[in-house]
Amino acid sequence: MDAKTVITVVTIAISLISLTVSGLMAFRQIRTAVDGYALPVVLGVFSQFRTQEFFDAQQFLFDDLNRDFDQDTPYSDLPLAARSHIRMVAGLYDDLGKLVAHGIVREELVIGSNGIQARRIWEAVEPFVLAERRKRSGNLWIYLEDLAFRATRTPPQVIHAKLGLHRYTITTGRVLPRPRRKPPAPSDGG
Repeated sequence: MDAKTVITVVTIAISLISLTVSGLMAFRQIRTAVDGYALPVVLGVFSQFRTQEFFDAQQFLFDDLNRDFDQDTPYSDLPLAARSHIRMVAGLYDDLGKLVAHGIVREELVIGSNGIQARRIWEAVEPFVLAERRKRSGNLWIYLEDLAFRATRTPPQVIHAKLGLHRYTITTGRVLPRPRRKPPAPSDGG
């Protein structure tokens, strides 16, 4: 190989490396922009979980729904109060599932923080949703169902381990020492 050929090959190799690096950087910038766009949406959804109204509705699903109503009852045939509780909770989780399924929010964020609840919610409403789907041939809360599936496939504990999250434990009876403060400097009285 002569010098001209070597220079051409090296130039092409450098160009390909530059193109690859540029492509990777563009992809990262796009992902960062998407994450930045999604953050206010996610924070808004997560704030709903802290309301008393949501908490009460969720407790209804866990404690009363399957005890008080026949599981063959379609969702739309339940009393208005029951439907309101279900809609508030299952609808919110369905919205989270939409964000995950369409790649707007990373699956790890939602499942890592709400995966167990997503499964519990789906298990509570599943018989009523399936009865509704049979009645109307629809896909009511399909995204919630998918989110519950994803949370089963990749449990929150797996995500926590991947992130390197740690539990904080302290031995019983042990008191953590308080940080020592420097005593104030003596004043010279003047």
